[in-house]
Amino acid sequence: MTKPKEGLKKGLKLGGKSRVIVVKGKNPLKMVEEGLSYFSCPSKEIVLKPNLINHQPPPTTTPVKTVEAVAKYFLESNFEVSIAEGSGWSDTPYAFKKLGYQGLAERHGVKLIDLNRDTYIKKKNEASIVLKEFWIPSSLKNKYLISIPVLKEHSITTVTLSMKNMLGAAPPNKNIVARKGDLHRIGINESIVDINLYLKPNLAIIDGIEAGLGGELNSKPKKTNVMIFSDDLVAADSAGAKFLGYDPMKIRHIRLAMEKGLGSLKYEEVEV
Repeated sequence: MTKPKEGLKKGLKLGGKSRVIVVKGKNPLKMVEEGLSYFSCPSKEIVLKPNLINHQPPPTTTPVKTVEAVAKYFLESNFEVSIAEGSGWSDTPYAFKKLGYQGLAERHGVKLIDLNRDTYIKKKNEASIVLKEFWIPSSLKNKYLISIPVLKEHSITTVTLSMKNMLGAAPPNKNIVARKGDLHRIGINESIVDINLYLKPNLAIIDGIEAGLGGELNSKPKKTNVMIFSDDLVAADSAGAKFLGYDPMKIRHIRLAMEKGLGSLKYEEVEV
């Protein structure tokens, strides 16, 4: 792990490697401002994708204060910002309201998008592992997409971080709960990789101020006081896995994602 080097804040890479910026602290607003200063500003509408798997409070879900900090960062530069999620275990509008996202939207004029009720565009990709076709939410087309999960363990995939978070963009089944359960049946790790091949976020921000242990639902909090930033999803999730005590090469969807070219396990970690 290195300290910041000259030129990093201009978006330069270190020796051609992917960058993972690890910001330590407890204040999400200051941490977001510091972390995002290492990346170039986007040139189009921004969509923030938190992990609202249900309507339980953090660390089961992404803290609204962190998403609000990211929204404010870009709104102050006159970007158009939306927040999108398709909850798997809750009604998305209820989760938005219960977890404070409705208030965020009202304070800042930010649009909330329920991806479970979006319109969809059919795409095909023969390079996919199991999802040879996929219906992409129209609201995410041609947007600068930021995946903002919480640093959390998962009972099946070991960790649920920036790539796993994208399952919220999958069209729901007709179940009242487990609306993304079909993806588990066809291969959850493979589905994670395929969805990111169709909808690859431009940036990952993993909120680890308070990590979630013990699984994806009813997660038990642990103070880790970090926030992870990277434009390489594999690198970001690898760093997150290590903070949770796991070897990323032993996590199937991370290894598959690397093999499919979604990112690299070779990265320079910069602590600030």
